[in-house]
Amino acid sequence: MPKKYHINSRPALLSTDYLHKFTIVRGENCINCGKCTKVCIYEAHKRRTDDPRKMADPDTTLCRNCFRCIQECPRGALEKSLSAEFCNIGGTYWKPDMLISLWKQAENGSVPVSGAGYRGPFTGNGFDSMWTDMSEIVRPTRDGIHGREYINTSIELGNKLNHLKFNSDGELASNVPDSVAISLPIIFDIPTEYLTPAIAKAILKAAVVIDTCVIMPVTAITPELEKYASNIIPLLSIGEIDAHEAILEKARLVAIEYSDDMIKDFASLKEKIKKFNCAVTIIRLPAVRNIESIAEKLVRNGAEVIQIIADYKGNEVDSSSGGRHLKDIIRGIHLRLVEDRIRDGVTIIASGGIAMAEHVTKAMLCGADLTAIDIPLLIVLGAKIYEALEKLIVMPEGLDKIPQPLITQRIVNLMGAWHSQILEMMGAMGIREARRLRGESGRAIFFEEIDKDTFGNLFKKPEMIKT
Repeated sequence: MPKKYHINSRPALLSTDYLHKFTIVRGENCINCGKCTKVCIYEAHKRRTDDPRKMADPDTTLCRNCFRCIQECPRGALEKSLSAEFCNIGGTYWKPDMLISLWKQAENGSVPVSGAGYRGPFTGNGFDSMWTDMSEIVRPTRDGIHGREYINTSIELGNKLNHLKFNSDGELASNVPDSVAISLPIIFDIPTEYLTPAIAKAILKAAVVIDTCVIMPVTAITPELEKYASNIIPLLSIGEIDAHEAILEKARLVAIEYSDDMIKDFASLKEKIKKFNCAVTIIRLPAVRNIESIAEKLVRNGAEVIQIIADYKGNEVDSSSGGRHLKDIIRGIHLRLVEDRIRDGVTIIASGGIAMAEHVTKAMLCGADLTAIDIPLLIVLGAKIYEALEKLIVMPEGLDKIPQPLITQRIVNLMGAWHSQILEMMGAMGIREARRLRGESGRAIFFEEIDKDTFGNLFKKPEMIKT
């Protein structure tokens, strides 16, 4: 059995203040009794260092919203209200609570505690309409991160054989295709406009620590970054292949933007890349309406890995009204390939709208082999996202002045927290191998389906009777 995979987290705090949900105000009727310091286990209330007789202003960033201080204050001197910024940030998909949760996970690698308890929706759009099977959580041996059972989160990218052939001497006769293994079903895919040299280096160092890869435009790969070649996935178009021989020679994986020509002759594209090495090729396919047909044709022509790219909310990219969500897109592709008996011939990466650790597991249950994330990494760096009218990502000032080791550790912390949550979900479902998550839709309940089965006939419009 391989050594147990573990991500080491440690505190990594940014000096910049970030979003907080509530604002705590200490009123003039405070008698400085210190009762709040005794009841607050999160140390949001302290006495002033210059004058211990008086209470300092509450530290909102440490508050976990248990409201114990409000209840216990003998004079009712503490007031708590929603922060104005909290009410304005985010939107229907990237909710403010989600941004705070990602920020907190990046600080220490732990899943944030909320004293006020769960206040999220039991159902909603996208991944929120999907419930996972937790039937095994009652078994003490399947305890996720507390680990008496070995749970493996590693996956492989590349073609897989449907069966093996052996010769008369019992030796393997099948040609085993090239593949690349990573220890976590997550790769990084930072948008080009935010990938400064300093950020690129910090993200690559984090990828090395957690054993994953980063998709980077080939033009952004400087000589200084080439020492991380085994963790870089160069991104380029077909026309750029010949111009970047030195980089492609060192790559284990290569990402190519989709074009219609690939359907006709993918084999020649692969041969073009093989002139430099035997790198596994990823085809980046936008989530358009007829994506199932395109994916099927690519697989039949020899595609090894297909990355499905939805928009930042996880929706189809060519639909003005939102269209299908990523979970439905993946299910459609997976089932299409299963019906055609070619599913094992390709690795599918789900990207776009992967915002939380649970989305990774849910995307895999729908049929993906792994996921690619982007915006969560920006939030780790202090970015704020606004959905009003259109997407707006605001990066913090002085980002390039933040020490690279701090950025690296925050990304490692986030992945450590996500890894723990993935282990918990897998343990609760009784699944010990991440590879077994793929397409296990029987381990999930889809709200739209049970709603239709339960109430569909009751509220269905009666058909017009022809006379």
